[in-house]
Amino acid sequence: MILKAINNPDVFSNAAEPFIGVFGSRQWLKAYGTKLTMVGIYKDEHQLIGGFYYLSIKKFGFTFIKLPPYTPHCGLFFTTQSTNRSSQNNFTKEIISEVCTYFSSLKSALTVLAFPSYIIDLQPFIWEKYKVVPNYTYRIDLTRTLENIQSNFDSKNRNVINKAIKENVIIEENRLGKKELYTFFNTSLNTTDANVYEKELENIFNEFSDSSNSFSMEARKGSELLGVVFCIYDKKVCYYLLGGVNKSSGIQGVNNLLVQKSIEKAKALGCVTFDFEGSMLKGVEKFFRSFGPDLVPYYTVNKGKLPVEFMLKFKKRELF
Repeated sequence: MILKAINNPDVFSNAAEPFIGVFGSRQWLKAYGTKLTMVGIYKDEHQLIGGFYYLSIKKFGFTFIKLPPYTPHCGLFFTTQSTNRSSQNNFTKEIISEVCTYFSSLKSALTVLAFPSYIIDLQPFIWEKYKVVPNYTYRIDLTRTLENIQSNFDSKNRNVINKAIKENVIIEENRLGKKELYTFFNTSLNTTDANVYEKELENIFNEFSDSSNSFSMEARKGSELLGVVFCIYDKKVCYYLLGGVNKSSGIQGVNNLLVQKSIEKAKALGCVTFDFEGSMLKGVEKFFRSFGPDLVPYYTVNKGKLPVEFMLKFKKRELF
């Protein structure tokens, strides 16, 4: 098995997109320009059977390995032709071992990566002294009827949605242009504790988004913009990527109504899953949970050089 860089994004995307969807698409990869390192997993010199990606950045003279901003995982995918369960397990273990060896060979000061939810065997990372930590997202099964989906909403959620409607809050679709969306979310994110990666955020709108892969929902009362949700999607999954509200309006239920309309839109597009795309912040988790979704675990691997890891134990105890 050979792991080597793929310099042509089209080669990586053609292999990855059938497995990881929109996060493996050429347009999504384009949002990161030349910053993204794409690695192919080859059975031999020419047979590409898998891959993954990551960012490598230099800071304070150290190398840091991390996920691309606004991307939920490292995109690991691979194929096997075996139908034998034991052979499949052995092959998966071999793949994960090779991926672990690859990242260990980079000798970064800090490595923090997340894996797709279907990657559950991360024992090789544990054996190499990485911290393997469960994280969670919420997902809604869109194959159910809208009535069934909404019947699982928390009653308080339904109440504030009804209040927003009675307040004459109107939801419009794709009314904001790319520049307006960037300005809104850049401003909105800067009012929170979230890290804002301005160039990548701008590229998501300018280089990635179009009517075939994303949509926005805008809430207004009269001429006042109250909030916006931005979702991206592929043939199967719609992801809640960004959301923000104008808190000064004092109107309850704006974001709740925006999410409900986004769920309805995702179902109309033919998606089978609505993914809230990570739910680890306590307040955000409570909000997402109010829509009655299924809790889905995924895993991160974290490892730092001893001085770096020791410092992070005070700031990121849940990870280190």
